[in-house]
Amino acid sequence: MTVPSYTEDLTDIDLAANDTNWEESAASGWDTGGLSTDDADFPYIQGSMAVSQQCTKAAIAGLMVDAGSGLSLPADGAYFVWQFFASSTGLDTYANGGMRVMVGSDRSNFESWDVGGSDFARNPYGGWMNHAVNTGVAVDDTVGSPTATEQYIGAAVKSLVAIGKGNPHAVDAIRYGRGSSIFEYGEAADYCIFSGFATQNDNSSYMWGLIQAIAGGYLYKGKMTLGTASNAVDFRDENVSILIDNTAKVTANFNTIEVNNSSSRIDWTNVFITALGTVSPGRLVCNANADLNWDSCQFTDMGAFTLGGTLSELLTCIWNRCGLITVAGGKLNGSQILESTVAADASAINWNVAVNPDGYLDDLTVSKGTNAHHAIEFGTSSPTSMTVRGLTATDFNAANANNDSTFYVARSSGAVTISCVGCSGNMTYKTAGATVTIVSDPVTVKVTAKTAAGVNVENARVLLRASDGTGPFPYDVTVTITNSGTTATVSHTAHGIATNDKVQISGASLSANNGVFQITVTGVDAYTYTMASTPGSNPTGTIKSTFVALSGLTNSSGVLSTSRVYSSDQPVSGHARKSTSSPLYKTAPVVGDVDSVDGISATAVMILDE
Repeated sequence: MTVPSYTEDLTDIDLAANDTNWEESAASGWDTGGLSTDDADFPYIQGSMAVSQQCTKAAIAGLMVDAGSGLSLPADGAYFVWQFFASSTGLDTYANGGMRVMVGSDRSNFESWDVGGSDFARNPYGGWMNHAVNTGVAVDDTVGSPTATEQYIGAAVKSLVAIGKGNPHAVDAIRYGRGSSIFEYGEAADYCIFSGFATQNDNSSYMWGLIQAIAGGYLYKGKMTLGTASNAVDFRDENVSILIDNTAKVTANFNTIEVNNSSSRIDWTNVFITALGTVSPGRLVCNANADLNWDSCQFTDMGAFTLGGTLSELLTCIWNRCGLITVAGGKLNGSQILESTVAADASAINWNVAVNPDGYLDDLTVSKGTNAHHAIEFGTSSPTSMTVRGLTATDFNAANANNDSTFYVARSSGAVTISCVGCSGNMTYKTAGATVTIVSDPVTVKVTAKTAAGVNVENARVLLRASDGTGPFPYDVTVTITNSGTTATVSHTAHGIATNDKVQISGASLSANNGVFQITVTGVDAYTYTMASTPGSNPTGTIKSTFVALSGLTNSSGVLSTSRVYSSDQPVSGHARKSTSSPLYKTAPVVGDVDSVDGISATAVMILDE
């Protein structure tokens, strides 16, 4: 990369360096002062001059500039107008249009938007203020009969008193555009930082009004663009406080933090961002899977956060009264999502990727907001077996199937198991149709296949089943089975097992019914499983069902494991073998007890069979 670049996308309409093209409003009641060009002694904010006017009546005083032709705002953009009034205590309130921005087809025909007053923004202390207005939002006043042409732009104040001295109302640089503060590049020891942009912004030659330094931090508005499609950014900063300006006359998406370019890296530590308004409270949009490393950051009263993917790690962060957080495979470990503002029956967090959230959503604290919403939604792409670890759920419903049950499962069919490890609060769910099983504090059943020399054996087939009837799960229980196509329905009195558990069926007269199968529970005395073929009739014989604690192939580390709750210790026995591909290994026995607290971790010592 290279040294940081701080740019913007605003277009100058007029920088108020002289009074050419400026006049006071010609509308009746909006023409209470004269017009002048001030010298360098006037408290201008941009350049070396500002255009000002007298306010000799207790009425509205307005200044407008001719842009030369009609203008068009980009989507979610705005007109940016600097305005000053020297008698803040003589200013009317916000509700009464104390400060206004005007846009029209000429000086007698325009619309105006209330943007300030004696009780709003930096008042009653006064000073220069940069107002942002999108002409697509609701108008506060219409004067005359303006056409759709936006050629005359200006600002007005409503004074409660007649001011006999000086020119108390002034307008400086007027610009328009999307309002992007663009951060690009950055390199070791010279990364992009907030103060770098603010230094550019606050240069008197610019004064963009996008990210400006204030006491204790920065005031921000518009679109904060972190990297572009063409150029990445390396942005690293810490211990920064940012206020999102109360921009009441813009679109909802005006204030946006946008992350672009998958090569970007953004490291923030202790960055605090707080929204001052509700119309456009600020949101995060990641358009690329950039490397986000945010630690101990805090976001207050903001909108939605959409992360870019697996490289997003927002750890030990806090969201106070914010919108939906779409994780997209990133990490939120140790974070707090407090009093989310999502709608009823929506969710504070959305997880909709084909990855178990174990290790990604660990040790979260989620508290319910004003609306009856869920803590976490698992989308249709999420796995059917998931682990949620260390979740503290506060104020969510103790009953399932409610708008404020803790989890929402968006699958409309199938079976989903959510294992809650070390969680507190109500672990309840609402489902779009899938059968959901909540398993609290499961233990791990693990078998490792390795040689006597310690070499891991991959693709060893492991079977571990109940070895007697003293445990909580079935052992050689006689059952009956009815077949329909490839679906076998088992009548098994008080079986005590759950959807996604496995059983070993033996003794059936039809071979298709025998084997190890994953089940779907249909009642306290019944469950189903799917056969590999269609037998065409019902099996006879003395059919037995036994609970299977573990069944499958070991991974490259020689490990096969699963998790489940055991109400008491379960004796198990079984084996590991590898007989279908070289190198071949003899059957190795596995015997032990699944402890209800600690589970089991057993080793099958494999001996070559070739």
